[in-house]
Amino acid sequence: MSSARKRRGQNPQTPKPNAERENNVPKGPLETFDPRRRTKPRGWLSRCMNITKYILFALFLPPFLNYTALLREQEIMQPEGDFVDVGEGQKMFINCKGKGAPTVLLDAGTGMTSDVWESIQLELAKSTRVCVYDRAGLGYSDVPPQGVESRSQPYTIEMMAENLHQVLQQKKEIRKPLILVGAEIGALVARFYAQLYEADILGLVQIEPLVENIFIVDGGVWVQYWYNQLLMSLQALQFSAAIGFTRFALIVGMVDQPITGEFTSSSVKIRQKYLLCQPRHLSAAVDEHYFINNSFSQISTLWTMKSFPKNISVTVINGNYYDEQLPPELNRAWAKSQQHLISTVHPGCKHIVVNGADRHMLYKNPSSVVNPVLRLVKQWKLSNREAKKQ
Repeated sequence: MSSARKRRGQNPQTPKPNAERENNVPKGPLETFDPRRRTKPRGWLSRCMNITKYILFALFLPPFLNYTALLREQEIMQPEGDFVDVGEGQKMFINCKGKGAPTVLLDAGTGMTSDVWESIQLELAKSTRVCVYDRAGLGYSDVPPQGVESRSQPYTIEMMAENLHQVLQQKKEIRKPLILVGAEIGALVARFYAQLYEADILGLVQIEPLVENIFIVDGGVWVQYWYNQLLMSLQALQFSAAIGFTRFALIVGMVDQPITGEFTSSSVKIRQKYLLCQPRHLSAAVDEHYFINNSFSQISTLWTMKSFPKNISVTVINGNYYDEQLPPELNRAWAKSQQHLISTVHPGCKHIVVNGADRHMLYKNPSSVVNPVLRLVKQWKLSNREAKKQ
């Protein structure tokens, strides 16, 4: 009876301890651990795909970041001034300070913006009204619309002078006569404008101007430098800005903004860095350089058709120092072209040689420009007062 209870108390489903050990023993031969068999090796295709992903990331991220930064900075960096529609929706930037007449209009060098005139404008504005502007595509002025591009080349002095005329026509508060002050290509624009609209012009001040014979002086050393070095360096800078490398180079100090000197404000320095990262601005600078031969042809053609008005006073300002950034043969050819301008193009003009200055005097030695312009302003005001007394 007791043995029967024991049999009924036992659980027939519970395996014996020895049976458990027997069930846990793996059947078949034991395999040793081999780390090489843990994962399959990647094929060359997967490795190429990973490398491609990194390359695409490196290619597209900097331009994207530069583009988004430019959108954010555009309004922040915008200088004080107005925008004038010169036709077909193209707006030109202009900034005027001071009061009275005559009005002094300042036109920057090739591929440069109105920022180069900052200290000169502030000083001249104490005596009269002074305006600066950005040519098409440069700084904050719009690029020409495609309709304009099909009619005429927008980056030559003919269209630059036409744009300037449209701006001055719409800015009614700008009183005449005008004193046009230009550097490099800005001086060419001033000459072209003065011949077309001589009734509006009191005087012309040309600062280290581009002269139409520069490409034939000394065997054409300047034409080789202009198209083989200067233009190519600007194109490289434009490409660098487009891919976002320029912004990185500015951050690490590999590139510096072009307008330097003790008279340059911090706001101008920051804005010039912004423009170095702006492909649109650099594209216009490239085009001004690329079509310079067309501009030379236009001024030469106009000169043969119509002589320069004798009632407009002409002042040419040069520094007596060579540009240290240029080789000696280029500096010598530049000096010969200036002599041609003084002796042949504008014989009898007032020639001022600034001691210790070079082609960068606008922002390194601004007083050398301010004093001759102020002299013209004071002469006109004095003669105007005397005329009113009579």
